[in-house]
Amino acid sequence: MPITSPHRKDSDDRPYSEHIICENFVFKPTQVDAFYHTALNEKCGVTVLKFKSYTQDVRDPERRLFDYLVKRFSPMTTDEDR
Repeated sequence: MPITSPHRKDSDDRPYSEHIICENFVFKPTQVDAFYHTALNEKCGVTVLKFKSYTQDVRDPERRLFDYLVKRFSPMTTDEDR
């Protein structure tokens, strides 16, 4: 399973603090080091967020959080894609 890492852009330096709330978990997207999505079955899925000091599983059956992170970070290609 490929793990993507964020591709930071100059536009990521914003003067305000942006927080995301998903399934009672609040975080700043700028602190995400890596992320991936795992579908457990057709009704249940989890997006895993990796931070410097911990990993957080967030319930995400419709891949909304994962799709947001992919759109936001434009992740670099994984080793498996090369």
